[in-house]
Amino acid sequence: MAPHQSNTALGSYTVTPTSLRWDNSTSPTPTPFSIRPLSRPNPHELSFELIGVDVSFANALRRIMISEIPTMALEHVYMWNNTSLIHDEVLCHRLGLVPLNVDPRLFDEFGIEVEEETGELASTDRNTIVFRLHVVCGGNEKEDEKMRRKMEKKWKMEGLVSGADVESVQAKLKSKKKRHDDSDEEEEEEQDPSVMDVHVADDAAKSAIRLHNVKQTIDSAGRPFTRHVYTRDLLWAPQGDQLANFPLHSSGVGSGLGGGIRPISEDILLAKLRPGQVIELEAHARKGVGKDHAKFSPVATASYRLMPHIEIIKPIYDELAEELVNWFEPGVFTLVPVDTKEKKEGYKQKAVVSNPYACTMSRNYMRNAELKESIRMSRIPNHFIFNVESVGMMEPAVIVAEALRILKEKCEKVVELADGALASMEG
Repeated sequence: MAPHQSNTALGSYTVTPTSLRWDNSTSPTPTPFSIRPLSRPNPHELSFELIGVDVSFANALRRIMISEIPTMALEHVYMWNNTSLIHDEVLCHRLGLVPLNVDPRLFDEFGIEVEEETGELASTDRNTIVFRLHVVCGGNEKEDEKMRRKMEKKWKMEGLVSGADVESVQAKLKSKKKRHDDSDEEEEEEQDPSVMDVHVADDAAKSAIRLHNVKQTIDSAGRPFTRHVYTRDLLWAPQGDQLANFPLHSSGVGSGLGGGIRPISEDILLAKLRPGQVIELEAHARKGVGKDHAKFSPVATASYRLMPHIEIIKPIYDELAEELVNWFEPGVFTLVPVDTKEKKEGYKQKAVVSNPYACTMSRNYMRNAELKESIRMSRIPNHFIFNVESVGMMEPAVIVAEALRILKEKCEKVVELADGALASMEG
């Protein structure tokens, strides 16, 4: 496939089978392409800047992150019994929106394999994750606990995995790690950092401990007994080699959080039951993309803004500078001492631009007529600041990398179709 070049106002993209290169040497003010992380407030959020590209490239990357990166979500729900007040359709919809803690890149798309005998699409451990939910509300808290323990024995005999099972294994892992760390401190020997991301297991154990603080039942005088159904009541039914591939003691290396295949959060409320009410169902998770349904989207938000460009046209001194720094644009400007020449003129301090990334383009400074004439704000057209917040099943950096890979594949496909059309016209 021959290299293909697509021109824009600021430069051109050259697409080859192995790369997607941005060339803006023809632009009046060429800017080299670069991508650089800015901050990561928590494991699910990432802020980075993309420099030297056209707005079409930035928006395509944003849209791919939202709607075209495959993830796993509950797709088919088989409702065996539901006597609760929540309708079957509403409960199924709530289940579908529960994010699952599993790396979708480790699964195949449903529809690739076919049953040899019937010719129907095959559900295998490579394309389907099975969960079960069977909750019965007792007449009171004592009766409810007795029924829960009886059903728990049945689940363990069937090999089902609950949130409590993951909690127990992860707590033991945490205890073992703590003893190991204490032993290392006594020896006072420096060791290379482990390649295992074990701090994620610690976070999982802390999250599991917090489950005990969530009220499971409500038994108050003057009102009927109520049982809350949470995502921790979902039981993972490992199929084939899934338990070996996703062990409960996993520490979450890569984009997963570890601990088998479970919901990202174990305390999402699904339904409320009164005495005698039952919910029994089986749910199958499949691979899909956000453009088919929002439940498959790996991001809660994926947005970008243009990099602000701030110029101080006229020097801003003393009281006016303090007003600008503290009130009109906090975090963008800072106060610095004036030089010798300015000091002779009676000034003490002045405002300078310190952090243009913090600028929200609010233009509050324009309320002051003098500041309005002293500052000029604009945006850099080929410099984008992205903010990506992951739902949890994939790290934000992995989402960005997958979006770039998909964008590259799309470009290659367009080039291939264009080459084929040109070849047919010449022929």
